[in-house]
Amino acid sequence: MARKSKSRKQKGKSKWLKGWLQHDKVVVMGDLSRLQSLRDKGFFGSIINDKLELSLCEALYLMERGKLHVSDKRALSLKGFIKRAKKVDSRFWTRFKVYSDIRSKGYITRAALKFGADFSVYDKGTVPGRHHSKWLLFAVSADESFNWRELSAMNRVAHSVKKDLLVGVLDSEGDVTYYSTNWIKP
Repeated sequence: MARKSKSRKQKGKSKWLKGWLQHDKVVVMGDLSRLQSLRDKGFFGSIINDKLELSLCEALYLMERGKLHVSDKRALSLKGFIKRAKKVDSRFWTRFKVYSDIRSKGYITRAALKFGADFSVYDKGTVPGRHHSKWLLFAVSADESFNWRELSAMNRVAHSVKKDLLVGVLDSEGDVTYYSTNWIKP
């Protein structure tokens, strides 16, 4: 009997990964093969010094799916995590909702800060590291506005790295609509 009880506890524990909030990222430590599996199968985060580093969006996505617990000085609830993330990034909620929506549609989504965008998005069936992303995704709220120059700048950035521009607009009801543009030469 004691043996069954122990194995149930181990099964329950192994379901969750434990991460620590460190300003603008979550660091997950533990069994390296398990961390690599999450990175390789789900394309979440980056392994750095035998630790998995997740963006705030990736961490909340995994928390909502019951795969990750995040702590600071104490365990954080979903609400607590969101509150902390919004302090670090005033646009966090918009970015997260767009990230979550496109991930739930089966697209692999990675941070694209180096391109000046919110995310790079891989077409279905492609693998980061083996293939290039198809789109640069900018997440915006429906109540935000930008002018033609800003839209042109977004499009230029995407075009310069041979990607199409994708703008995910989060409306007041929490739905995301995507708009794509690209350059053409007549």
